Amino acid sequence: MLFAVAACGNSTSSNSNEITFQTWNLKNDTYTPYFNDLIAAFQKENPGVTVKWIDQPADGYTDKINADAAAGTLPDVVDMSPTGAYSLAKAGVTLNLSREDPDAESQFTASSWGNVTFEGDNIEEGAYAYPWYLNSGVQYYNKAVLERCGVADLPTDMDEWFDSAKTMGENCNGSVSMVASVPTLESFGQYGVQLMNDDQTEFTFNDKKGVELVQHFIDMYNQKALSAEALNNTWTGEGDAFKQGSVASLAGSAYSVADFEANAPELYKNLGVTERLLGEGGKMNVAMETLVVSKTTKNKGMAMKFAKFVTNKENQTEFCTKSHTFPSVAGAIDDEAFSPTGDSLQDQAVALASKAVKDDNWFIAPGPFSENAKTVLREQIARAIQGEQTAQEALDAAVKVANEDLK
Repeated sequence: MLFAVAACGNSTSSNSNEITFQTWNLKNDTYTPYFNDLIAAFQKENPGVTVKWIDQPADGYTDKINADAAAGTLPDVVDMSPTGAYSLAKAGVTLNLSREDPDAESQFTASSWGNVTFEGDNIEEGAYAYPWYLNSGVQYYNKAVLERCGVADLPTDMDEWFDSAKTMGENCNGSVSMVASVPTLESFGQYGVQLMNDDQTEFTFNDKKGVELVQHFIDMYNQKALSAEALNNTWTGEGDAFKQGSVASLAGSAYSVADFEANAPELYKNLGVTERLLGEGGKMNVAMETLVVSKTTKNKGMAMKFAKFVTNKENQTEFCTKSHTFPSVAGAIDDEAFSPTGDSLQDQAVALASKAVKDDNWFIAPGPFSENAKTVLREQIARAIQGEQTAQEALDAAVKVANEDLK
């Protein structure tokens, strides 16, 4: 939660011809030359303007932003996740770009702009961030494990995946698992559950379809196709379990193929890849990074101009190529860097992951969903899987906490 925000204050840019631009964990050998060149190009196009680039470490970044917001010293342009952008918007410290810069919408894809458009209690409806880079993934399989457990074809949707998990349990009796994780909020969206009501004032994932998803995981556990380790709230070993051959499937980054080839050669020889799995009515989940503009900026027009410059087609294409991410700007996803046509597993994975961005029918986890609610959701689902409560009771409890944290 943000602290009470000062009613007035100054951004860190005291000179009206200076813009402060803050990122997190990007000042390094890989990205520093890119940002130095980008800033130099912007300053050349805008004589007399200076861009001061600040990079903060990842640890404590949110706390630093909250402190700056409370003090009225938020940098002019700030690199934020959508969750952070939502918090700043609710605190009233960032610009509503739908009002301040409505023409910016045309620069981005519809899904990108739509997913930074917030409304709800104490928020004027509008887009509160410029979309920046995206991260999309794929579904990986260990074909040898699937075949050993009686699954001949790679599952391509969630119904097929649950059916295949049942077959695995019947044939391998828990010696290997289909998966070693429990559903997250993103899983519900991919399954086709409505996560929030239309005006973003309440979470709604405890509906019939949400309960159905949790029940599938309860069934998988009873069928010995869900690893018991997944019920541990601190468990983070799903990737290692997949590399070691004790888990048959993994939702991962499109750029994980090289890691599998280098660190899990036996897996790599048997690696299969499909698009991320969806249920009926589901959308692909995509992660996004954004740029917000502080209300306290002394140079509002130039700050917005710089944010649009960073996120334009040319600059996004270059940055996303370097960072192995995908662009949010209209038209850029068609660049050959994001749409490879080769036969290698890496090319296949990137092409499959980029399809969600191309289709422009994806979602990000709602910004209002708190870290506390994430933990509670995982705990409640684990309790339901172990038979301590029903799927409905688990989701009712999680939704209650999520809605309390929303206030």
